[in-house]
Amino acid sequence: MLQKGAEYIRQLRNERNQLKEEMDNLRGQVESLNSAISSSQSMLPASGAPVSRHRASKMKEMFDEYVRIRTQENWKFWILSLVCEPLLLSFNAQVSTQSLDELYRTTLQWVDQHCSLLDLRPVVLNALRNLCASTDFLSDPSRLPAEARAAVNKPNNS
Repeated sequence: MLQKGAEYIRQLRNERNQLKEEMDNLRGQVESLNSAISSSQSMLPASGAPVSRHRASKMKEMFDEYVRIRTQENWKFWILSLVCEPLLLSFNAQVSTQSLDELYRTTLQWVDQHCSLLDLRPVVLNALRNLCASTDFLSDPSRLPAEARAAVNKPNNS
């Protein structure tokens, strides 16, 4: 009778561990989806005016190349890029380059809307979430330099 009870307890523990793993996986997926949603929303222009996809894609391409080069020099730059990328996307979506006056005015508006401490905290938090979700940083911090370099060399790095 005790052996059956012990066996049942082991079975329940195994089931609990499996459920915990599934919950962790689902949490990771939720964070990933939240990140994708935030990223998509940050690319929407505040004015509702269409943004040139060519300009946005060219800026992203140039940013990715710059991050790749700088990360090869110093892997810590990749961590900074995780914070900078959403800022670049929102800047690109909201700042107008139609004239110098418009550039100046919309840049100041963007700074007011996106560069306060209250606005930067969630950006940094999301960057840290992405860092933890996309690397083994929490379990093996010593691998982070190699993972950072590998991340910028992947096609479609973010």
